[in-house]
Amino acid sequence: MQRVRITGVGRYLPKRLLNNTELPALDKPITDEQIERIGVHSRGWASDEESIDHMAAAAALSALEAAGRSAKDLDFIVLANWTQRRFFPDFAARVQHRLDAPQAFAFDVSTACAGFAFGAGVARGLLQLPQNKIGLVVASETTSRRARPQSKATLVFGDAAGAWVVEGGEGAGGELLDVELMTDGRHADAMEIDEHGHVRTHIDQKTLQNLAIHSFRTASDRVLDRAGLTLDDLDWIVPHSGTAGIQALLLRTLKVDPAKVLVNFPEVGNVSSAAIPVALDDFMKRGIIKSGDLILSPTTGSGWYAAAMLYRA
Repeated sequence: MQRVRITGVGRYLPKRLLNNTELPALDKPITDEQIERIGVHSRGWASDEESIDHMAAAAALSALEAAGRSAKDLDFIVLANWTQRRFFPDFAARVQHRLDAPQAFAFDVSTACAGFAFGAGVARGLLQLPQNKIGLVVASETTSRRARPQSKATLVFGDAAGAWVVEGGEGAGGELLDVELMTDGRHADAMEIDEHGHVRTHIDQKTLQNLAIHSFRTASDRVLDRAGLTLDDLDWIVPHSGTAGIQALLLRTLKVDPAKVLVNFPEVGNVSSAAIPVALDDFMKRGIIKSGDLILSPTTGSGWYAAAMLYRA
């Protein structure tokens, strides 16, 4: 299998970033201590103009600039989204048009919060075909719209988009070393979107957290085992952020140094499938993640999906 390089990373956050005091009042007031435990201090809420394809294209242009590439260089576009699903057309076609990349084939994937990792796994396979040289993987989510208004979920969910430019063959850049993709249909009904368009959970919080952590661990173990590596070999873990409770369980389960785990959950909230590329771009621009650093990014998604990406920045 030829190398798959990550040559550009980018993100987009909505112009409107709300702190906790700017959110609409909750229907069941909670204490400042409870708000602090939730762990989010600000989150983006996309305007009507900041559509899925608008945010995706903005993140894509940022990643293309970082890669030194033009949209005309792309052979394909894979867009992850579940928060604004529609029968047709897919959002990827709109992104292709916004970028002015008619030569690139484009399509959507879903798999909830695991969507970006699934998209990266698909892109890795597409780049093994001789006709594909350069691709774009982008996740764009308006997760805030899936929270019941005035519920505690409005404190957690945020909107964002994140993107990678990926290229096949030798050359400069990071490298997508491996991707583990998993599906467990036994838990397909753990969560759903109700008739009002809001997330509804059918299992208790403890069961949900344990399911997520088991999925994180299994996907991570598989991808590390194939590489002959352990958690000690990693420079960083950049997981899907989920919730503060899941992050705490992740640290206890993986038994890693907390300083190795990077999330920007407090600043952006749970941005679903966009969480990993948004965090990676953030920490790279801060200079915390450096070129060549070895990173593991595990994620889960309702449905039930799980994935883990092993890569170098």
